[in-house]
Amino acid sequence: MIGTTLSHYRVMTPLGTGGMGEVYLARDEHLDREVAVKVLQRGMLADPAARERFRREARVLARLSHPGVATIYDFGTHESVDFLVMEYVPGGTISARLASGPFSVPDVLRLGASIADALEEAHRRGFLHRDLKPGNVVLTADGAPKLLDFGLAGLLSAGTGQATELTQEGTVMGSLPYMAPEQLRGEPADLRSDVWALGALLYEMTTGRRAFEKARAEALMFEILHTMPRPVRTVRPEAPPALERVVECCLDKDRARRPGSAGEVARMLRAVLSGAGVESTTHHDPPTEISRDAIRSLAVLPFDNVSRDLAQEWFADGMTETLIADLARLQGLRVISRTSAMKYKGVARSLPEIGHELGVDAILEGSALLVGPRVRVTVRLVSARTDETLWSQRYDDKLEDVLDVQSKVAAAVVKEIELHLAPHEAKRFARRQTVKPEAHLEYLKGLHTIAGTSPQAVEVSLRHFRRALEIDPSYAPAWAGIADCHSIRASRGMAPPAEATHEAEDAALKALTLDDSVANAHSILGTVRLHQLDFAGAIRELKRAIELNPGLADAYQILGRVLYCTEQHTDAQAAMLEALRLDPMSMIIHTSVGDAYYYAREFERSVVYYRKAIELDPRFDGAHTDLARSLEALGRFDESRKEYEEGRLLSGGVAGPSFGLAHLAASRGDTAEARRMLAELTEARSRRVVSAWGLGALHASLGDIDEAFGWLETAVKEQATGLAFLRVHPRIDSIRHDPRYGELVRRLNLHAV
Repeated sequence: MIGTTLSHYRVMTPLGTGGMGEVYLARDEHLDREVAVKVLQRGMLADPAARERFRREARVLARLSHPGVATIYDFGTHESVDFLVMEYVPGGTISARLASGPFSVPDVLRLGASIADALEEAHRRGFLHRDLKPGNVVLTADGAPKLLDFGLAGLLSAGTGQATELTQEGTVMGSLPYMAPEQLRGEPADLRSDVWALGALLYEMTTGRRAFEKARAEALMFEILHTMPRPVRTVRPEAPPALERVVECCLDKDRARRPGSAGEVARMLRAVLSGAGVESTTHHDPPTEISRDAIRSLAVLPFDNVSRDLAQEWFADGMTETLIADLARLQGLRVISRTSAMKYKGVARSLPEIGHELGVDAILEGSALLVGPRVRVTVRLVSARTDETLWSQRYDDKLEDVLDVQSKVAAAVVKEIELHLAPHEAKRFARRQTVKPEAHLEYLKGLHTIAGTSPQAVEVSLRHFRRALEIDPSYAPAWAGIADCHSIRASRGMAPPAEATHEAEDAALKALTLDDSVANAHSILGTVRLHQLDFAGAIRELKRAIELNPGLADAYQILGRVLYCTEQHTDAQAAMLEALRLDPMSMIIHTSVGDAYYYAREFERSVVYYRKAIELDPRFDGAHTDLARSLEALGRFDESRKEYEEGRLLSGGVAGPSFGLAHLAASRGDTAEARRMLAELTEARSRRVVSAWGLGALHASLGDIDEAFGWLETAVKEQATGLAFLRVHPRIDSIRHDPRYGELVRRLNLHAV
């Protein structure tokens, strides 16, 4: 391209490569000036969509005129080459400048405000940038910033503040490390998406490092969607707290909580520069004084067993779990679930590090000790940002007052964080069930033991819960504990599913007869209803559980499953993501989020969550096999086979074929190998449990329609849990056109929701 003349523009030297083409320094032979020429990549001309985006870029940029935006001069075609002619801005980009380290704080504030001004003008004129990043901001000779490459700009819909989509549905455009969460979710971008990118740019200018740094695309997407970057002042301690607050507001995952305009960000940055303080003039939450710390999310870390007697470990863990349950019932406070909190047991890590990983404002830590007939509990509430102790207290009470101690701690936390309780919450929060202390201690032992989820752990837990009921037959939480044990037995094949499901249902109903406010009992009953294919009943029970305990991650997870089984995919994904927000370190919930995307046929997005689950626990076989399933659907067969094999190895499964590998062989077109595995799996039913649902799905993949329906009828007789996926599983798509499919759905009443 060097030396070529495009119309009257002589191409001289390359300047760089953008998202849609290469950029060159050129000479305008008519006006005798240097310009920047952007050439559409060769080979893209045959793509009408790419050509249209390029032409639209020219039309959009031609309407923009601002000192902070590079001006467009011309658009043309020369010998089938489309090109755009823009103002040449000599000087280095912010990206190049960052190679020598972060900017001074005054320069961050000054340049950031100027960049925000340029964005504000573009937004006011009806344009989005959608690709703001260090490489798209040039610093002129006098140190002023100019924005380049509105190549991904979107026309704002008149009066709506949302961009006219220039992409196909679900396609993301822009540079990944600077893209807002809503863009990654395939939602329409708006001006607050540019505010997010501005926040990422300010973070990098201040700290010298990206806000989100993962190298692998899927891991980077997960970071942007679900984790907060390290606070600015932990990387750059001399940065003003108010600047840190501005950056955090811009990088809020919820666009409704970001500054409402780039102009607002400019005003806040200039306020920091002048030392006048930072006030937000927006109408939205967060509060107007953004420098104020508010605690609306909390993690209760595992209480320390100060006795060092392993026989008392159950008491410290039980106190932790019951306190989490008490606080999680409050609507205005997000409390991290037990699964994620317990991952920090015995971990030597600073509280700010833990707070950053969990995305919380504060951490509650403490210790618990049983000394004869007395209970001693010490607690400390700590700011996750500053590591400052906000409140601490020691309690020394009689054993029979153990529940009163729990309520005192919870009430003190609510008071210290100034959480406003709705009247019904205050009434429920103040209400305490009278229970014999020995029964409650047995209950705590059951909670501690069931966390192991092994067959042996479940049996021991059952004994503790039954012992609690022998001491106090009216103790509803113990019945809920028994229901949980039987639900685990049913789902993990520790007992015949029909039998264990019936026992779980019976125990949950007994708990609710004694006390209808036991949220966990409603959640377990919702799981039972799902297994019984009563989708409406499952949704009713799970929503009641969430109403009683908004922090119950398991209820959101199961609700998400019911919703995607009934083809309510958007709501299912929202429920799963809420479960993840409450339990961010759970590999099971990460896998469940992936499942929600898999059943919606959003296979690429499902891969992000499966890989994160594996990162959290490489030994979790379910994440490997579900990842393999999505990779198979994407045609990435070699990667899929590796994950199927790894999953089978980790599960301790028998040697020989698996359903996953058989489906993979069918997808690759190796029908003979798939049928060989099918024959072996069918024959193995005489020796071990082999799912009739699985055999039906495999026949469907191979196009054996009659055989598929035959095995599905067997699955109905065996009450196979896989039938819940009949409406949504991609592996039975080939039989949906058959009248027998609709009849089966109606007969099982799966169409009722």
